[in-house]
Amino acid sequence: MLTKGNDAAPEVKEQAVARVLIAGTLDFAGGDVCAKIIRGAAEAIAESRKERGCIAYDWAADPLIPGRLLVFESWESEAALGAHFRHSSYLAMVAHLEAHEIIGFDVKLYSVAGIEAVFTEDGQHRDAIFGVSI
Repeated sequence: MLTKGNDAAPEVKEQAVARVLIAGTLDFAGGDVCAKIIRGAAEAIAESRKERGCIAYDWAADPLIPGRLLVFESWESEAALGAHFRHSSYLAMVAHLEAHEIIGFDVKLYSVAGIEAVFTEDGQHRDAIFGVSI
């Protein structure tokens, strides 16, 4: 389910360097199983966090929806994420997740165009986000 094969060769694009985020949810059968799933993946998560270019690598149980795992990753570049997809920690993570019954999957890639602090230096919310008044 997590690694769908495709016989067609992927389109090769000029490689840009941009921070890449992965965010989304995985839903598992069996009710409140996420803590067990996270504990079982602790070594793969820890190894992923040590990989070159990994800024954040986090899994969490949704506090309101039993069986829902929240995923968040931040990588310094497309190349760093690509290397992660070939790393043993990623392969171990995929095998671990697929050992459980996945009943829903909504995980997306995001390219980051800019980064700003959420709050001003004095702790107030911003009056503008990336130059757009709010």
